[in-house]
Amino acid sequence: MPFLAPAWFQDSYLGIEVEQYLGLAILVAVSVLTYVVVNQVLKLYVRTRFDDDDRRFWDEERGRLGRALWALAVAITLLLGFPALDFPIAVENIIEQLASLLGAGALVLLGFRGVDIFTDVLERRAELTESRLDDQLVPITNTALKVATLVIGVLFILGNLGVNVTSLVAGLGLGGLAVALAAQDTFRNLLGGVTIFADRPFQVGDWVVVGDLEGTVEHVGFRSSRVRTFYNSVVTVPNARIVDTSVDNMGLRQWRRYKTTLGVAYHTTPDQLQAFTEGIRALVRANPDMRKDYYIVEFVDFGATSLEILVYCFITAPDWNAELRTRHVLNLDIMRLAEELGVEFAFPTQTLHVASLPGQPAEVPAAAGRGELGEVVERFSPTGSSGQRTDQPITAGYDNTPG
Repeated sequence: MPFLAPAWFQDSYLGIEVEQYLGLAILVAVSVLTYVVVNQVLKLYVRTRFDDDDRRFWDEERGRLGRALWALAVAITLLLGFPALDFPIAVENIIEQLASLLGAGALVLLGFRGVDIFTDVLERRAELTESRLDDQLVPITNTALKVATLVIGVLFILGNLGVNVTSLVAGLGLGGLAVALAAQDTFRNLLGGVTIFADRPFQVGDWVVVGDLEGTVEHVGFRSSRVRTFYNSVVTVPNARIVDTSVDNMGLRQWRRYKTTLGVAYHTTPDQLQAFTEGIRALVRANPDMRKDYYIVEFVDFGATSLEILVYCFITAPDWNAELRTRHVLNLDIMRLAEELGVEFAFPTQTLHVASLPGQPAEVPAAAGRGELGEVVERFSPTGSSGQRTDQPITAGYDNTPG
């Protein structure tokens, strides 16, 4: 026996019958139920699949999908259920169009949320790596994927509105060619950004020198990169300039060179000078932050006002502050060593020698005879006893031989 609806089902309010009101209420209930069921299924999956920190992470990510899932559930319910309510064709067409737009918008929003979840996962993995460049790549990937999602969503929506998407894309292609010709520098910067991410000449946090610019890399983007100078200002550098210019990455140095020349007074004795140079070598060998297999400490020149000792060594340090601290310790030890040995550092001076006073003959020191001079030279010969041999230092020598 067929179901007979009460007569009041046919009553009309504001042009809508009671049964149609009931049908709309059912559609609302179905959309709410659909959203709740899908949400609970996702929650149950997270609770059974992940533990502890992973569960909290995925619970937060699941929360991102709430509005998009709700809008999608409403759109699908209207598209499938509204035609059964026997509204006029014009009303059905309007609702169908609105539901299609709502569904397309929900899919775009769902795509955005999916991109966010994907890049959040990438960010968690990037935190586990030592490289800092992949940390910077994550937000760029997020932006690129969202732009692609938005373009696809807009084309889909325009297609639902009856726009000839093929003709539109062709028109945009011609316009894009004109824009490309007018924006060559922008595209060069974009290609430069791709090159930087491919070659990885530096990472975020590295100390770099690019032309006359020196500072720490703070951000690497597709169009430009930001470098914070040591004056604490931020300089935005187009990526095309970075690609076309040599980049000196100070952050990749295994060793940091320290080169200085020490000037000691001319009244320093040869034995004092020898002991001083050997003592500086000992300091380099004793410092745990200095390179032990290669360094140079030698008396290299007779300067205008001092005897000059070259100190050429290398420091291992993670940053500039640590490098300066190692220099600080080494310099203080050199000063203490000089004080212990009685070695004085020279000041720029001028000495005026008066050969004779007015009315008095000049005093010229008498020179030794040829025989005596020859004996002196012979004592400094390879078989003599007065010369300083490199294999017979005053102390152990502390040369740069490892060990």
